[in-house]
Amino acid sequence: MIDETSWKFDNIPLTDCLEALEVLLDRIDDAYAEGHDSCYSEDLFDVFVLGDKRFFDLCGEDSPFPIPAEIQERIASIFGRLQKWQDLSLPAHLDVRVGTGPEEFAPSIAWVHAQSVDEPLGLPACLSFQPVRVEGCLPVAVDNRVRDIWFVSSRQSYNGYFRTLIEQFSSSPQEMESLSHSAFPDLDFRDECFGGVKDMSKPYRELAKPLVHHLSILCDHGARIFAGPRERIAAEFGAFGVDISNENGNTKADSEALKERTKKVNGENIEFLWHTKLERHCDRIHLSANGVQGGGKLMIGIFCRHLK
Repeated sequence: MIDETSWKFDNIPLTDCLEALEVLLDRIDDAYAEGHDSCYSEDLFDVFVLGDKRFFDLCGEDSPFPIPAEIQERIASIFGRLQKWQDLSLPAHLDVRVGTGPEEFAPSIAWVHAQSVDEPLGLPACLSFQPVRVEGCLPVAVDNRVRDIWFVSSRQSYNGYFRTLIEQFSSSPQEMESLSHSAFPDLDFRDECFGGVKDMSKPYRELAKPLVHHLSILCDHGARIFAGPRERIAAEFGAFGVDISNENGNTKADSEALKERTKKVNGENIEFLWHTKLERHCDRIHLSANGVQGGGKLMIGIFCRHLK
């Protein structure tokens, strides 16, 4: 959902404003490319964004705050494919309070708040103009009911939103898999690897939080760590609370054990020897860092309780 109340350009330098606007458009493009729905309010382009000026008032040649033609074209292209939430449903109350801020008239935020009952994977997020709206997960009160809602602008908060959906609302490895690209964009996942989660030692809902933690650290820091000295890898991950190790020589020399850790990906046999440990003696995430030195991503190959 596009948060139209955050489109306020007053007292923001033009270059900062345009940069933040393009960041917002990037997030809409990300959501669209990754198969997620977005919508906006039919009032978006009627609100005042700069003094008594609406957005389209700033698109003319005589604008005191000119919006470049390429951004105008990008906005027209993006919003031309989005649905308006007024075509879906109307919230009963339109006044909201975000965090400790004052009460404000914010129909789109109120609409997101109203979806809490109907969304099996939790609330939608609000895509906001960063200089005005603080990003992250914030309490929002509507008619004395408080819900935590994500306000997304940067790629970091975008990833954080999807990680929260997995951790708090997903009910199966399949749902985790469906959100994994958005939550962990700097990881590759072998096809069907998420099926191994069901073989771990605990029910999925008990595993969701530690799985998200391990995958988040691998996504955010894994390539950097594996590009450094190998003798530092365990300590670097340990600083983030992730226990990781490579297989020992005995395991590598055992043909049966090595076969368990070798999977075919795009016609190539890849060995997944490094593994993080959710528990000391069980529940592993096996990965390959073979592509990191060439600028590639870590690949997650196997989720399991334990291999031979």
